Amino acid sequence: MASIIRKRKHNKVYYYVAVSKRVNGKPRIVSQTYLGTAEKIQALFQDKAAPVPLEATARDFGLPAALWLAASRSGAFDALLSVWPAPRQGPSLPHFLLLAAFHRICAPGPKTEVADWYRGTVLPRLWGFSPKCFTSQAFWDRFNSIDVDPALEQPPEDDLERAQRALLDAFRSRGLVSQRILNCDTTNFHTWIASTNSRCQLAQRGHNKQKRSDLRQVGLSYTLDSQHGLSLCHHVYPGDVADADELPQAAQRIGRMLDHAGIARDTVTLVMDKGPAALANTLELQRQGLHWVTALPWGQAPPELRERPLDELPALGPAHPGVRAVAGKELVHGEERLCVVSHSASFASEQLHSATRSLARATKALRRIARELAQPRRQHQEKALRRRISKWLAPNGVGKVLSYELTADGKGFQLDFELDYKALEGLVARRFGRTVLVTSREDWSAGEVVEAYAGQEQAEQVFRGLKGGGWVGWGPMHHWTDSKIRVHAFTCMLGLSLLQHVRRQAEAGWPGLSVETLKRELGAIQQIELLYRGDGEKGPGRTVTVASKQTLVQQELCEILKLGELLQDDRG
Repeated sequence: MASIIRKRKHNKVYYYVAVSKRVNGKPRIVSQTYLGTAEKIQALFQDKAAPVPLEATARDFGLPAALWLAASRSGAFDALLSVWPAPRQGPSLPHFLLLAAFHRICAPGPKTEVADWYRGTVLPRLWGFSPKCFTSQAFWDRFNSIDVDPALEQPPEDDLERAQRALLDAFRSRGLVSQRILNCDTTNFHTWIASTNSRCQLAQRGHNKQKRSDLRQVGLSYTLDSQHGLSLCHHVYPGDVADADELPQAAQRIGRMLDHAGIARDTVTLVMDKGPAALANTLELQRQGLHWVTALPWGQAPPELRERPLDELPALGPAHPGVRAVAGKELVHGEERLCVVSHSASFASEQLHSATRSLARATKALRRIARELAQPRRQHQEKALRRRISKWLAPNGVGKVLSYELTADGKGFQLDFELDYKALEGLVARRFGRTVLVTSREDWSAGEVVEAYAGQEQAEQVFRGLKGGGWVGWGPMHHWTDSKIRVHAFTCMLGLSLLQHVRRQAEAGWPGLSVETLKRELGAIQQIELLYRGDGEKGPGRTVTVASKQTLVQQELCEILKLGELLQDDRG
Protein backbone atom coordinates (compact mmCIF):
# COMPACT_ATOMS: atom_id res chain seq x y z
CA MET A 1 0.00 0.00 0.00
CA ALA A 2 1.41 3.39 -1.02
CA SER A 3 1.05 6.55 1.07
CA ILE A 4 2.69 9.95 1.44
CA ILE A 5 4.71 10.52 4.60
CA ARG A 6 6.60 13.52 5.91
CA LYS A 7 9.98 13.75 7.61
CA ARG A 8 11.61 16.69 9.36
CA LYS A 9 15.34 17.18 8.84
CA HIS A 10 17.22 20.28 10.04
CA ASN A 11 13.97 22.18 10.61
CA LYS A 12 12.79 21.40 7.06
CA VAL A 13 9.91 19.13 6.06
CA TYR A 14 10.40 16.62 3.22
CA TYR A 15 7.80 14.32 1.68
CA TYR A 16 8.18 10.72 0.47
CA VAL A 17 5.99 8.08 -1.18
CA ALA A 18 6.19 5.06 1.08
CA VAL A 19 5.10 1.53 0.20
CA SER A 20 4.05 -0.57 3.19
CA LYS A 21 3.56 -4.30 3.49
CA ARG A 22 2.99 -6.74 6.32
CA VAL A 23 6.17 -8.50 7.31
CA ASN A 24 5.76 -11.27 9.87
CA GLY A 25 2.26 -10.01 10.51
CA LYS A 26 3.34 -6.41 11.20
CA PRO A 27 3.19 -3.41 8.85
CA ARG A 28 6.59 -2.33 7.57
CA ILE A 29 7.82 0.26 5.03
CA VAL A 30 9.53 -1.74 2.32
CA SER A 31 10.44 1.13 -0.05
CA GLN A 32 10.21 4.90 -0.24
CA THR A 33 10.71 7.43 -3.01
CA TYR A 34 11.80 10.99 -2.33
CA LEU A 35 9.41 13.70 -3.56
CA GLY A 36 10.97 16.86 -2.09
CA THR A 37 9.68 19.83 -0.16
CA ALA A 38 6.14 21.16 -0.39
CA GLU A 39 7.36 24.07 -2.54
CA LYS A 40 9.01 21.67 -4.97
CA ILE A 41 5.87 19.53 -5.24
CA GLN A 42 3.78 22.68 -5.75
CA ALA A 43 6.12 23.84 -8.56
CA LEU A 44 5.77 20.52 -10.31
CA PHE A 45 1.99 20.73 -10.27
CA GLN A 46 1.99 24.34 -11.41
CA ASP A 47 4.29 23.56 -14.37
CA LYS A 48 2.37 20.32 -15.04
CA ALA A 49 5.65 18.74 -16.15
CA ALA A 50 8.33 16.42 -14.83
CA PRO A 51 11.80 17.78 -13.97
CA VAL A 52 13.90 18.57 -17.01
CA PRO A 53 17.15 16.58 -17.08
CA LEU A 54 20.41 18.49 -17.24
CA GLU A 55 21.92 16.11 -19.80
CA ALA A 56 21.33 12.75 -21.48
CA THR A 57 23.93 10.14 -22.43
CA ALA A 58 23.20 7.33 -24.88
CA ARG A 59 25.14 4.08 -24.56
CA ASP A 60 25.21 1.15 -26.96
CA PHE A 61 23.44 -1.72 -25.28
CA GLY A 62 21.89 -4.34 -27.58
CA LEU A 63 24.84 -5.76 -29.50
CA PRO A 64 27.58 -5.49 -26.82
CA ALA A 65 25.26 -6.95 -24.17
CA ALA A 66 24.20 -9.83 -26.45
CA LEU A 67 27.83 -10.67 -27.23
CA TRP A 68 28.80 -10.59 -23.55
CA LEU A 69 25.91 -12.89 -22.67
CA ALA A 70 26.95 -15.21 -25.50
CA ALA A 71 30.51 -15.31 -24.15
CA SER A 72 29.19 -16.15 -20.69
CA ARG A 73 26.50 -18.67 -21.64
CA SER A 74 28.55 -20.52 -24.24
CA GLY A 75 31.37 -20.98 -21.74
CA ALA A 76 33.83 -19.03 -23.90
CA PHE A 77 34.79 -16.60 -21.14
CA ASP A 78 35.42 -19.37 -18.58
CA ALA A 79 37.39 -21.32 -21.20
CA LEU A 80 39.66 -18.35 -21.81
CA LEU A 81 40.10 -17.86 -18.08
CA SER A 82 41.26 -21.47 -17.81
CA VAL A 83 44.16 -20.59 -20.13
CA TRP A 84 44.84 -17.07 -18.84
CA PRO A 85 43.66 -16.75 -15.19
CA ALA A 86 42.36 -13.41 -13.93
CA PRO A 87 44.81 -11.16 -12.05
CA ARG A 88 44.17 -9.90 -8.53
CA GLN A 89 42.95 -6.59 -9.86
CA GLY A 90 42.20 -5.03 -13.20
CA PRO A 91 40.90 -6.66 -16.38
CA SER A 92 42.16 -10.10 -17.34
CA LEU A 93 43.64 -11.08 -20.69
CA PRO A 94 40.31 -12.73 -21.67
CA HIS A 95 38.66 -9.34 -21.17
CA PHE A 96 41.12 -7.83 -23.67
CA LEU A 97 40.52 -10.64 -26.16
CA LEU A 98 36.74 -10.37 -25.87
CA LEU A 99 36.83 -6.59 -26.13
CA ALA A 100 38.96 -6.83 -29.27
CA ALA A 101 36.45 -9.32 -30.72
CA PHE A 102 33.45 -7.13 -29.76
CA HIS A 103 35.11 -4.08 -31.31
CA ARG A 104 35.77 -5.94 -34.56
CA ILE A 105 32.06 -6.79 -34.74
CA CYS A 106 30.57 -3.45 -33.70
CA ALA A 107 33.05 -0.81 -34.90
CA PRO A 108 36.17 -2.24 -36.60
CA GLY A 109 39.25 -0.08 -36.20
CA PRO A 110 42.67 0.19 -34.57
CA LYS A 111 43.25 -0.41 -30.88
CA THR A 112 43.62 3.35 -30.34
CA GLU A 113 39.84 3.62 -30.83
CA VAL A 114 38.78 0.78 -28.53
CA ALA A 115 38.79 2.76 -25.26
CA ASP A 116 36.49 5.49 -26.65
CA TRP A 117 34.13 2.91 -28.11
CA TYR A 118 34.14 0.96 -24.85
CA ARG A 119 33.27 4.16 -22.94
CA GLY A 120 30.13 4.60 -25.06
CA THR A 121 28.76 1.12 -24.31
CA VAL A 122 27.25 -0.60 -21.28
CA LEU A 123 30.36 -2.75 -20.86
CA PRO A 124 31.94 -0.45 -18.21
CA ARG A 125 28.85 -0.95 -16.04
CA LEU A 126 28.83 -4.72 -16.67
CA TRP A 127 32.57 -5.26 -16.20
CA GLY A 128 33.37 -2.53 -13.70
CA PHE A 129 36.60 -1.47 -15.43
CA SER A 130 37.50 2.08 -16.41
CA PRO A 131 38.07 2.85 -20.10
CA LYS A 132 41.58 3.95 -19.12
CA CYS A 133 42.45 0.27 -18.64
CA PHE A 134 42.06 -0.44 -22.36
CA THR A 135 44.61 1.80 -24.03
CA SER A 136 46.39 0.66 -27.18
CA GLN A 137 49.58 0.18 -25.14
CA ALA A 138 47.68 -2.04 -22.69
CA PHE A 139 46.48 -4.18 -25.60
CA TRP A 140 50.02 -4.44 -26.93
CA ASP A 141 51.43 -5.44 -23.54
CA ARG A 142 48.76 -8.06 -22.88
CA PHE A 143 48.92 -9.58 -26.35
CA ASN A 144 52.70 -9.61 -26.16
CA SER A 145 52.43 -11.82 -23.06
CA ILE A 146 50.63 -14.55 -25.03
CA ASP A 147 52.88 -17.53 -25.72
CA VAL A 148 52.74 -17.78 -29.51
CA ASP A 149 55.23 -20.16 -31.08
CA PRO A 150 56.92 -18.70 -34.17
CA ALA A 151 56.97 -22.04 -36.02
CA LEU A 152 54.58 -21.84 -38.94
CA GLU A 153 54.56 -25.32 -40.46
CA GLN A 154 53.65 -27.44 -37.42
CA PRO A 155 52.95 -25.14 -34.45
CA PRO A 156 53.18 -26.95 -31.10
CA GLU A 157 50.84 -26.54 -28.19
CA ASP A 158 51.14 -22.79 -27.56
CA ASP A 159 48.64 -20.57 -25.73
CA LEU A 160 46.41 -20.00 -28.77
CA GLU A 161 46.24 -23.73 -29.50
CA ARG A 162 45.29 -24.44 -25.89
CA ALA A 163 42.66 -21.69 -26.04
CA GLN A 164 41.09 -23.21 -29.17
CA ARG A 165 40.86 -26.59 -27.47
CA ALA A 166 39.42 -25.05 -24.31
CA LEU A 167 36.77 -23.30 -26.40
CA LEU A 168 35.95 -26.57 -28.16
CA ASP A 169 35.51 -28.32 -24.80
CA ALA A 170 33.25 -25.52 -23.59
CA PHE A 171 31.11 -25.61 -26.74
CA ARG A 172 30.78 -29.42 -26.62
CA SER A 173 29.78 -29.42 -22.95
CA ARG A 174 26.84 -27.18 -23.85
CA GLY A 175 25.76 -29.19 -26.89
CA LEU A 176 26.92 -26.60 -29.43
CA VAL A 177 29.01 -28.99 -31.56
CA SER A 178 27.46 -31.56 -33.87
CA GLN A 179 29.33 -34.76 -34.68
CA ARG A 180 28.36 -35.27 -38.30
CA ILE A 181 29.36 -32.56 -40.76
CA LEU A 182 32.12 -29.97 -40.55
CA ASN A 183 32.74 -27.27 -43.15
CA CYS A 184 36.40 -26.74 -43.98
CA ASP A 185 37.65 -23.95 -46.20
CA THR A 186 40.54 -21.58 -46.85
CA THR A 187 40.91 -17.96 -47.87
CA ASN A 188 43.45 -15.15 -47.78
CA PHE A 189 43.51 -11.49 -46.77
CA HIS A 190 45.70 -8.79 -48.24
CA THR A 191 47.70 -6.62 -45.86
CA TRP A 192 49.44 -3.26 -45.96
CA ILE A 193 52.71 -4.67 -44.61
CA ALA A 194 55.68 -3.16 -46.43
CA SER A 195 57.67 -5.41 -48.71
CA THR A 196 60.84 -4.42 -46.83
CA ASN A 197 59.47 -5.68 -43.49
CA SER A 198 61.56 -8.73 -42.65
CA ARG A 199 59.97 -9.33 -39.23
CA CYS A 200 56.86 -10.88 -40.74
CA GLN A 201 57.02 -14.32 -42.38
CA LEU A 202 53.27 -14.92 -42.63
CA ALA A 203 52.60 -12.05 -45.03
CA GLN A 204 53.80 -13.15 -48.48
CA ARG A 205 52.82 -12.42 -52.05
CA GLY A 206 50.51 -14.90 -53.78
CA HIS A 207 47.27 -15.30 -55.70
CA ASN A 208 44.93 -13.00 -53.80
CA LYS A 209 41.20 -13.75 -53.89
CA GLN A 210 40.44 -10.05 -53.45
CA LYS A 211 42.35 -9.25 -56.67
CA ARG A 212 45.16 -7.52 -54.76
CA SER A 213 48.12 -9.63 -55.83
CA ASP A 214 50.29 -6.50 -55.62
CA LEU A 215 50.13 -6.69 -51.81
CA ARG A 216 51.44 -9.18 -49.27
CA GLN A 217 48.78 -11.48 -47.87
CA VAL A 218 48.14 -14.05 -45.14
CA GLY A 219 46.17 -17.27 -45.49
CA LEU A 220 43.49 -18.60 -43.15
CA SER A 221 42.08 -22.12 -42.98
CA TYR A 222 39.20 -22.80 -40.64
CA THR A 223 36.68 -25.46 -39.70
CA LEU A 224 33.09 -24.64 -38.80
CA ASP A 225 30.39 -26.70 -37.18
CA SER A 226 27.73 -27.03 -39.88
CA GLN A 227 24.80 -26.91 -37.46
CA HIS A 228 25.74 -24.07 -35.12
CA GLY A 229 28.29 -22.21 -37.27
CA LEU A 230 30.90 -22.02 -34.51
CA SER A 231 34.60 -21.91 -35.34
CA LEU A 232 36.15 -25.13 -34.04
CA CYS A 233 39.73 -24.61 -35.17
CA HIS A 234 41.65 -22.33 -37.49
CA HIS A 235 45.19 -21.82 -38.71
CA VAL A 236 47.04 -18.85 -40.16
CA TYR A 237 49.59 -19.79 -42.81
CA PRO A 238 51.92 -17.92 -45.22
CA GLY A 239 50.23 -16.15 -48.08
CA ASP A 240 52.28 -17.88 -50.78
CA VAL A 241 50.92 -21.34 -49.85
CA ALA A 242 48.18 -22.64 -52.18
CA ASP A 243 44.86 -23.93 -50.85
CA ALA A 244 45.60 -27.48 -51.99
CA ASP A 245 48.94 -27.43 -50.17
CA GLU A 246 47.35 -26.24 -46.93
CA LEU A 247 44.69 -28.96 -46.74
CA PRO A 248 47.00 -31.80 -45.56
CA GLN A 249 48.05 -29.74 -42.54
CA ALA A 250 44.43 -28.75 -41.90
CA ALA A 251 43.40 -32.43 -42.01
CA GLN A 252 46.03 -33.30 -39.41
CA ARG A 253 44.90 -30.47 -37.16
CA ILE A 254 41.26 -31.54 -37.48
CA GLY A 255 42.22 -35.12 -36.63
CA ARG A 256 44.03 -34.00 -33.48
CA MET A 257 41.06 -31.81 -32.57
CA LEU A 258 38.64 -34.73 -32.90
CA ASP A 259 40.88 -37.01 -30.85
CA HIS A 260 41.10 -34.39 -28.10
CA ALA A 261 37.32 -34.02 -28.08
CA GLY A 262 36.75 -37.76 -28.02
CA ILE A 263 34.90 -37.77 -31.35
CA ALA A 264 35.48 -40.82 -33.57
CA ARG A 265 37.06 -39.72 -36.82
CA ASP A 266 34.94 -42.00 -39.00
CA THR A 267 31.75 -40.33 -37.73
CA VAL A 268 32.75 -36.94 -39.15
CA THR A 269 32.43 -35.75 -42.74
CA LEU A 270 34.43 -32.78 -44.00
CA VAL A 271 32.76 -30.64 -46.64
CA MET A 272 35.19 -28.75 -48.90
CA ASP A 273 35.08 -26.62 -52.00
CA LYS A 274 36.67 -27.74 -55.28
CA GLY A 275 39.91 -25.82 -54.63
CA PRO A 276 41.58 -28.51 -52.47
CA ALA A 277 40.09 -31.40 -54.52
CA ALA A 278 43.34 -33.13 -55.49
CA LEU A 279 44.43 -36.76 -55.43
CA ALA A 280 47.12 -36.15 -52.79
CA ASN A 281 44.59 -34.48 -50.50
CA THR A 282 42.00 -37.25 -50.76
CA LEU A 283 44.73 -39.75 -49.92
CA GLU A 284 45.72 -37.66 -46.90
CA LEU A 285 42.11 -37.57 -45.72
CA GLN A 286 42.01 -41.36 -46.01
CA ARG A 287 45.19 -41.64 -43.93
CA GLN A 288 43.61 -39.42 -41.29
CA GLY A 289 40.49 -41.62 -41.22
CA LEU A 290 38.19 -38.77 -42.24
CA HIS A 291 35.27 -38.89 -44.64
CA TRP A 292 34.72 -36.04 -47.07
CA VAL A 293 32.44 -34.41 -49.63
CA THR A 294 33.87 -32.06 -52.22
CA ALA A 295 33.04 -30.54 -55.59
CA LEU A 296 35.06 -31.58 -58.60
CA PRO A 297 36.46 -29.03 -61.04
CA TRP A 298 34.35 -29.20 -64.19
CA GLY A 299 37.26 -30.42 -66.30
CA GLN A 300 37.97 -33.33 -63.90
CA ALA A 301 34.35 -34.52 -63.71
CA PRO A 302 33.46 -37.61 -65.79
CA PRO A 303 31.84 -36.32 -69.04
CA GLU A 304 29.17 -39.01 -69.16
CA LEU A 305 28.02 -37.98 -65.68
CA ARG A 306 28.20 -34.19 -65.89
CA GLU A 307 26.35 -34.07 -69.25
CA ARG A 308 23.44 -36.31 -68.35
CA PRO A 309 20.14 -34.92 -69.68
CA LEU A 310 18.10 -32.94 -67.21
CA ASP A 311 15.10 -35.26 -67.51
CA GLU A 312 17.27 -38.12 -66.17
CA LEU A 313 17.93 -36.23 -62.91
CA PRO A 314 15.12 -36.90 -60.41
CA ALA A 315 13.87 -34.06 -58.22
CA LEU A 316 14.96 -34.18 -54.58
CA GLY A 317 11.59 -33.14 -53.21
CA PRO A 318 10.28 -30.31 -50.99
CA ALA A 319 13.42 -30.27 -48.84
CA HIS A 320 15.40 -29.01 -51.84
CA PRO A 321 13.05 -27.08 -54.13
CA GLY A 322 14.27 -26.67 -57.68
CA VAL A 323 17.12 -29.16 -57.23
CA ARG A 324 17.59 -32.37 -59.19
CA ALA A 325 20.36 -34.91 -58.60
CA VAL A 326 21.46 -38.45 -59.37
CA ALA A 327 24.26 -40.56 -57.88
CA GLY A 328 26.51 -43.14 -59.47
CA LYS A 329 29.87 -44.84 -59.11
CA GLU A 330 32.57 -43.26 -61.28
CA LEU A 331 36.34 -43.52 -61.57
CA VAL A 332 37.82 -40.41 -59.92
CA HIS A 333 41.51 -39.96 -59.03
CA GLY A 334 42.21 -43.56 -59.95
CA GLU A 335 39.57 -45.02 -57.63
CA GLU A 336 35.86 -45.73 -57.93
CA ARG A 337 33.94 -43.16 -55.93
CA LEU A 338 30.34 -42.19 -55.36
CA CYS A 339 29.67 -39.16 -57.59
CA VAL A 340 26.59 -36.95 -57.69
CA VAL A 341 25.60 -34.55 -60.43
CA SER A 342 23.09 -31.96 -59.25
CA HIS A 343 21.20 -29.23 -61.06
CA SER A 344 19.82 -26.20 -59.22
CA ALA A 345 17.32 -24.00 -61.02
CA SER A 346 18.22 -20.98 -58.89
CA PHE A 347 21.95 -21.52 -59.47
CA ALA A 348 21.31 -21.85 -63.22
CA SER A 349 19.39 -18.57 -63.30
CA GLU A 350 22.21 -16.81 -61.43
CA GLN A 351 24.80 -18.15 -63.85
CA LEU A 352 22.67 -17.18 -66.84
CA HIS A 353 22.20 -13.68 -65.47
CA SER A 354 25.94 -13.31 -64.85
CA ALA A 355 26.82 -14.67 -68.30
CA THR A 356 24.31 -12.34 -69.96
CA ARG A 357 25.84 -9.32 -68.27
CA SER A 358 29.36 -10.41 -69.21
CA LEU A 359 28.22 -11.04 -72.78
CA ALA A 360 26.71 -7.55 -73.01
CA ARG A 361 29.93 -5.97 -71.71
CA ALA A 362 32.04 -8.05 -74.11
CA THR A 363 30.03 -7.13 -77.22
CA LYS A 364 30.15 -3.46 -76.23
CA ALA A 365 33.92 -3.65 -75.81
CA LEU A 366 34.39 -5.44 -79.15
CA ARG A 367 32.36 -2.77 -80.92
CA ARG A 368 34.56 -0.12 -79.35
CA ILE A 369 37.70 -1.94 -80.50
CA ALA A 370 36.28 -2.33 -84.00
CA ARG A 371 35.64 1.42 -84.22
CA GLU A 372 39.22 2.09 -83.07
CA LEU A 373 40.54 -0.14 -85.84
CA ALA A 374 38.49 1.72 -88.41
CA GLN A 375 40.21 5.02 -87.60
CA PRO A 376 42.99 5.88 -90.07
CA ARG A 377 46.64 6.40 -89.17
CA ARG A 378 46.53 4.36 -85.93
CA GLN A 379 49.11 1.64 -85.40
CA HIS A 380 48.10 -1.63 -83.68
CA GLN A 381 49.92 -4.81 -82.74
CA GLU A 382 48.11 -8.08 -83.37
CA LYS A 383 49.27 -9.69 -80.11
CA ALA A 384 48.11 -6.70 -78.07
CA LEU A 385 44.73 -6.70 -79.84
CA ARG A 386 44.15 -10.40 -79.23
CA ARG A 387 45.17 -9.97 -75.61
CA ARG A 388 42.61 -7.18 -75.18
CA ILE A 389 39.89 -9.26 -76.84
CA SER A 390 40.70 -12.37 -74.77
CA LYS A 391 40.37 -10.31 -71.60
CA TRP A 392 36.73 -9.54 -72.44
CA LEU A 393 35.92 -13.08 -73.59
CA ALA A 394 37.33 -14.79 -70.49
CA PRO A 395 34.58 -14.24 -67.83
CA ASN A 396 31.68 -16.68 -67.42
CA GLY A 397 32.36 -18.68 -70.60
CA VAL A 398 31.72 -15.75 -72.94
CA GLY A 399 34.45 -16.98 -75.29
CA LYS A 400 32.47 -20.19 -75.88
CA VAL A 401 29.43 -18.39 -77.25
CA LEU A 402 30.98 -15.26 -78.79
CA SER A 403 33.39 -15.85 -81.66
CA TYR A 404 35.46 -13.22 -83.42
CA GLU A 405 37.66 -12.88 -86.49
CA LEU A 406 40.60 -10.49 -86.63
CA THR A 407 41.95 -10.00 -90.17
CA ALA A 408 44.78 -7.85 -91.45
CA ASP A 409 44.92 -5.92 -94.68
CA GLY A 410 47.30 -3.40 -96.11
CA LYS A 411 45.80 -0.57 -94.09
CA GLY A 412 45.49 -2.28 -90.69
CA PHE A 413 43.11 -4.71 -88.97
CA GLN A 414 39.41 -5.47 -89.17
CA LEU A 415 37.38 -7.06 -86.36
CA ASP A 416 34.15 -9.00 -86.79
CA PHE A 417 32.25 -11.05 -84.21
CA GLU A 418 29.03 -13.03 -83.88
CA LEU A 419 27.01 -14.88 -81.27
CA ASP A 420 26.84 -18.69 -81.45
CA TYR A 421 23.27 -19.45 -80.36
CA LYS A 422 23.77 -23.22 -80.43
CA ALA A 423 26.74 -22.92 -78.07
CA LEU A 424 24.70 -20.69 -75.74
CA GLU A 425 21.88 -23.22 -75.79
CA GLY A 426 24.39 -25.95 -74.97
CA LEU A 427 25.70 -24.01 -71.96
CA VAL A 428 22.19 -23.52 -70.61
CA ALA A 429 21.26 -27.17 -71.15
CA ARG A 430 24.47 -28.93 -70.08
CA ARG A 431 26.49 -26.54 -67.89
CA PHE A 432 24.52 -23.85 -66.07
CA GLY A 433 23.22 -24.91 -62.66
CA ARG A 434 25.22 -28.14 -62.56
CA THR A 435 27.67 -29.23 -59.87
CA VAL A 436 29.53 -32.55 -59.73
CA LEU A 437 30.20 -33.81 -56.20
CA VAL A 438 32.35 -36.71 -55.07
CA THR A 439 32.37 -38.31 -51.63
CA SER A 440 33.90 -41.16 -49.67
CA ARG A 441 30.48 -41.84 -48.13
CA GLU A 442 29.44 -44.63 -50.51
CA ASP A 443 26.31 -45.44 -48.50
CA TRP A 444 24.82 -41.96 -48.83
CA SER A 445 22.02 -41.05 -51.19
CA ALA A 446 22.20 -38.23 -53.71
CA GLY A 447 20.00 -36.08 -51.47
CA GLU A 448 22.29 -36.57 -48.46
CA VAL A 449 25.37 -35.59 -50.45
CA VAL A 450 23.67 -32.48 -51.86
CA GLU A 451 22.40 -31.49 -48.42
CA ALA A 452 25.87 -31.86 -46.91
CA TYR A 453 27.49 -29.76 -49.62
CA ALA A 454 24.80 -27.08 -49.28
CA GLY A 455 26.31 -26.25 -45.89
CA GLN A 456 29.41 -24.98 -47.72
CA GLU A 457 27.42 -21.83 -48.44
CA GLN A 458 27.82 -21.06 -44.74
CA ALA A 459 31.60 -21.03 -45.17
CA GLU A 460 31.25 -18.70 -48.16
CA GLN A 461 29.12 -16.39 -46.02
CA VAL A 462 31.95 -16.29 -43.51
CA PHE A 463 34.27 -15.18 -46.32
CA ARG A 464 31.99 -12.30 -47.21
CA GLY A 465 31.36 -11.46 -43.57
CA LEU A 466 35.08 -11.26 -42.77
CA LYS A 467 36.24 -9.49 -45.91
CA GLY A 468 33.33 -7.10 -46.31
CA GLY A 469 33.08 -6.35 -42.60
CA GLY A 470 29.37 -7.20 -42.49
CA TRP A 471 29.99 -9.77 -39.74
CA VAL A 472 33.45 -9.36 -38.26
CA GLY A 473 35.83 -6.77 -39.67
CA TRP A 474 39.10 -8.57 -40.37
CA GLY A 475 40.57 -5.52 -42.06
CA PRO A 476 42.22 -3.22 -41.87
CA MET A 477 44.67 -5.31 -39.85
CA HIS A 478 46.98 -2.99 -37.90
CA HIS A 479 49.65 -5.63 -37.12
CA TRP A 480 52.99 -6.44 -38.71
CA THR A 481 54.45 -9.29 -36.63
CA ASP A 482 53.57 -12.97 -36.91
CA SER A 483 52.51 -13.33 -33.28
CA LYS A 484 50.15 -10.34 -33.40
CA ILE A 485 48.66 -11.54 -36.70
CA ARG A 486 47.85 -14.89 -35.09
CA VAL A 487 46.25 -13.13 -32.11
CA HIS A 488 44.28 -10.95 -34.51
CA ALA A 489 42.99 -14.06 -36.31
CA PHE A 490 42.08 -15.63 -32.96
CA THR A 491 40.00 -12.61 -31.88
CA CYS A 492 38.23 -12.46 -35.25
CA MET A 493 37.29 -16.16 -35.19
CA LEU A 494 36.26 -15.84 -31.53
CA GLY A 495 33.97 -12.96 -32.47
CA LEU A 496 32.58 -15.03 -35.34
CA SER A 497 31.64 -17.86 -32.96
CA LEU A 498 29.95 -15.50 -30.51
CA LEU A 499 28.02 -13.75 -33.29
CA GLN A 500 26.88 -17.08 -34.73
CA HIS A 501 25.79 -18.19 -31.27
CA VAL A 502 23.66 -15.06 -30.88
CA ARG A 503 22.11 -15.58 -34.32
CA ARG A 504 21.26 -19.22 -33.61
CA GLN A 505 19.48 -18.19 -30.41
CA ALA A 506 17.57 -15.45 -32.22
CA GLU A 507 16.56 -17.83 -35.01
CA ALA A 508 14.36 -19.67 -32.50
CA GLY A 509 11.88 -16.81 -32.74
CA TRP A 510 12.86 -15.42 -36.14
CA PRO A 511 13.69 -18.22 -38.62
CA GLY A 512 16.01 -17.23 -41.43
CA LEU A 513 17.38 -14.20 -39.59
CA SER A 514 20.54 -12.89 -41.26
CA VAL A 515 23.57 -11.71 -39.34
CA GLU A 516 23.32 -8.30 -40.99
CA THR A 517 19.71 -7.83 -39.82
CA LEU A 518 20.59 -9.07 -36.35
CA LYS A 519 23.43 -6.56 -36.01
CA ARG A 520 21.28 -3.72 -37.30
CA GLU A 521 18.39 -4.38 -34.92
CA LEU A 522 20.54 -5.01 -31.85
CA GLY A 523 22.73 -2.03 -32.67
CA ALA A 524 19.70 0.26 -32.44
CA ILE A 525 18.95 -0.71 -28.82
CA GLN A 526 20.48 1.79 -26.41
CA GLN A 527 20.40 2.78 -22.77
CA ILE A 528 19.83 6.45 -21.97
CA GLU A 529 21.29 7.95 -18.80
CA LEU A 530 19.45 11.08 -17.65
CA LEU A 531 21.16 13.42 -15.19
CA TYR A 532 18.85 15.51 -12.98
CA ARG A 533 19.67 18.36 -10.65
CA GLY A 534 20.30 17.26 -7.08
CA ASP A 535 18.33 18.27 -3.98
CA GLY A 536 19.32 21.73 -2.98
CA GLU A 537 22.11 23.82 -4.39
CA LYS A 538 24.91 21.57 -3.07
CA GLY A 539 23.24 18.19 -3.38
CA PRO A 540 24.66 15.58 -5.79
CA GLY A 541 22.94 15.03 -9.10
CA ARG A 542 20.57 12.12 -9.65
CA THR A 543 21.06 9.71 -12.55
CA VAL A 544 18.13 7.79 -14.01
CA THR A 545 18.69 5.07 -16.61
CA VAL A 546 15.98 4.22 -19.14
CA ALA A 547 15.89 2.07 -22.25
CA SER A 548 15.49 3.58 -25.69
CA LYS A 549 12.21 3.11 -27.51
CA GLN A 550 12.16 -0.31 -29.18
CA THR A 551 10.35 -1.69 -32.17
CA LEU A 552 8.41 -4.94 -31.94
CA VAL A 553 11.34 -6.76 -33.54
CA GLN A 554 13.78 -5.35 -31.00
CA GLN A 555 11.46 -6.20 -28.13
CA GLU A 556 11.23 -9.78 -29.38
CA LEU A 557 15.02 -10.03 -29.70
CA CYS A 558 15.45 -8.72 -26.15
CA GLU A 559 13.04 -11.36 -24.91
CA ILE A 560 14.59 -14.24 -26.87
CA LEU A 561 18.16 -13.34 -25.93
CA LYS A 562 17.12 -12.49 -22.35
CA LEU A 563 18.79 -9.11 -22.48
CA GLY A 564 16.46 -7.97 -19.71
CA GLU A 565 18.91 -9.55 -17.28
CA LEU A 566 21.37 -6.78 -18.13
CA LEU A 567 18.94 -4.00 -19.02
CA GLN A 568 19.05 -1.48 -16.16
CA ASP A 569 15.83 0.51 -16.30
CA ASP A 570 15.10 2.88 -13.40
CA ARG A 571 11.74 4.17 -14.64
CA GLY A 572 8.93 4.02 -12.10
